[in-house]
Amino acid sequence: MSAIMLRLREYARLTNTLGAWGLLVSFWGVFLVAFSEHMAPRFTYLAGRPIGDDLPCHKPECDFSTFWPAGMLARTHDYITVYAAHSFVGEVNRLLPPSPNVETFFYPPTMLPLVAAISHLPFETGAFLWMFVPLFLAAVLLRNTGLSWSVIVAGLLSPAALFSTQIAQLGVLGGALLVAGLCALEQRPFAAGGMLGLMAAKPQIGILVPFVLLRRRRALVAFAATALALVVLAVLQFGLEPWRAYLTYGRTEMTHKMGENFDPHGWLGWGISVYWLLRSLGVGVIGAMAVQAAIALICVTVLLWLQPKCRGADFTEIAVYLSLLATPYGNTYDMVAYSLVLAEAARRRSWRIGMLDTVLWLWPGFCLVVSIATGVLLTPVFVLAALVRAALRAREAVLPPRPTGA
Repeated sequence: MSAIMLRLREYARLTNTLGAWGLLVSFWGVFLVAFSEHMAPRFTYLAGRPIGDDLPCHKPECDFSTFWPAGMLARTHDYITVYAAHSFVGEVNRLLPPSPNVETFFYPPTMLPLVAAISHLPFETGAFLWMFVPLFLAAVLLRNTGLSWSVIVAGLLSPAALFSTQIAQLGVLGGALLVAGLCALEQRPFAAGGMLGLMAAKPQIGILVPFVLLRRRRALVAFAATALALVVLAVLQFGLEPWRAYLTYGRTEMTHKMGENFDPHGWLGWGISVYWLLRSLGVGVIGAMAVQAAIALICVTVLLWLQPKCRGADFTEIAVYLSLLATPYGNTYDMVAYSLVLAEAARRRSWRIGMLDTVLWLWPGFCLVVSIATGVLLTPVFVLAALVRAALRAREAVLPPRPTGA
């Protein structure tokens, strides 16, 4: 290659790097400012301002307005109201300032001990603990697993994590448990299984975890014991009635939600699944679910085939991407693990990033805007791009070096 071509190639690489960092810093700054603007007014509740609808959800403390009332109702043993959509919405509007945007509660009863515990606190006190304690717990988990502070900060201040925090969701802690558990599998399988077992409270984030653990007996035992402990705790505290309500009323509500037409202006605009990508393209419920099931089966097959061949950070990264493609339900606040493994991959390259790195990492913040502009949910396309790139890099890492010519 001529000296001119080499120089042009270096200029192109430098331009790509500078452009990637410029785009990253600019839009990350925009997301941080938006987060601050949404969160700052909420602190005035502590000074006596009446509770009202909060951005970006237009309901009191966003999704905490679902968790706190569900906990209150669970403590009164009114499980039918918890899982019957119409009754639950009416009860929320009685307990909190009425809002037309109240969501229903369809989490498994393994979530009830947690929401019942937080409901002992006043609404606003509980909301701030619900939003910010997971950030601290996630940082501790990830640091104890060996991730660097730079990766932890990048992950916990990523667009996905900022979105999860401001809408009072559990994506930050769920993502940290998934990444920390996968990273600890080699050295601390029992602790890893225990961390991954805690995800039974919100299983869609780590839907492939049981398949990851099939060949790791100690981790699988710890995972099963932890998940079973969550079930037993819920049964001891609330009995079997919540499970009956969940499997009847809750199942009906989930079926209803999955049958909705794609509307990018609502919660579906933040979706992550292949199912909702197909629904946004006009595919019917049965066809979209059949394709999603086939994709999930492919993800399981790839995971089981890859596991003996790929270990460590490469396997963690690929497993996270496969989990996102396999799940039929979820939103971009469930992409905190995705953001963490992207950041860790960049750290392993000494933070040499390109435009693709930037776009992939920022995508959870762009998702709704693009969904509204195009009418199509594109998240699975970006997850697939991240997966293909990670697989190619993992393959390069295990291939023997090519022999040099004589």
